[in-house]
Amino acid sequence: MRTDVCRVDEVSLLRAVEIVSAGGVVAFPTDTVYGLGCDLFNARAVERIFAIKGRPARMPLIAMLSNPEQWTQVAATLPASALALMMRFWPGPLTLIAPVRPDVPEQALGGGTTIGMRIPDHCDTLALLHLVGRPLATTSANRSGETPACSAQEVEAQLHGQIELILDGGISPHGVASTVLDCTNDPPILLREGPVSRAELGL
Repeated sequence: MRTDVCRVDEVSLLRAVEIVSAGGVVAFPTDTVYGLGCDLFNARAVERIFAIKGRPARMPLIAMLSNPEQWTQVAATLPASALALMMRFWPGPLTLIAPVRPDVPEQALGGGTTIGMRIPDHCDTLALLHLVGRPLATTSANRSGETPACSAQEVEAQLHGQIELILDGGISPHGVASTVLDCTNDPPILLREGPVSRAELGL
């Protein structure tokens, strides 16, 4: 497979949307590290992401959203405390875990009954998400166990020939994965501290 690397512009974004809509996988910059993404509701495309990364099936993917209202397409419920955190920190590097809706493909869930979701604070990613119009199943754009990629060139070095398109948006600003908060409990439980600190979350 040929992997194209394109600077982010209107033409490359529309091409990325076409690829995702056809069941393909693209890489793109985010506010944390570069991500791989596909249509969350396309089970075959989700399986491709696992194969591309060599990712263990037990490790779930994250749903990336374009706006706060989209959480209802992914999660079955969310406590008031989590909704307050969503309003405070989204868009941003905070992933909230919630009980999953039954129509989300099980391939994305790692054998579990929950799903992580977030809105990235990155204009290129948000433009892609708005154009796609559906949640994306996402994970970091690197081979499983390797260092997460912070540039298009680093993605290409690891995944050339395995994905259709890499959107080049420069260097990802944080360089570390998002903070992860389990909102199936109230109050939520911090699972991974990233750019949003425990102190900022009030935990």
